[in-house]
Amino acid sequence: MNRHDLYEEIQARSVEESQAASRDVIRDLALTALACVAWALAGIACIAWSAHTSNLLYGRMAFFTGVGLGNGGVIFTLLAAYRRGERRGDW
Repeated sequence: MNRHDLYEEIQARSVEESQAASRDVIRDLALTALACVAWALAGIACIAWSAHTSNLLYGRMAFFTGVGLGNGGVIFTLLAAYRRGERRGDW
């Protein structure tokens, strides 16, 4: 095996690893986006339920639970995605 063949083999392996890393990043970001949508929908569902309940105490509890779920879930999901990206070396 000469140097040229070795260089081509290393370059081909590098391209494959780069494509695999790109797929991992895209998959992680897609799952993060879906998780954010799920948290937002859970928050919206709680807030919508708070508007339809006739009990003031339950309405306030559901409203503030929805705000906490929607905002907190999205924030913590994005922070977790950022930490995973840092560990992988994406940014």
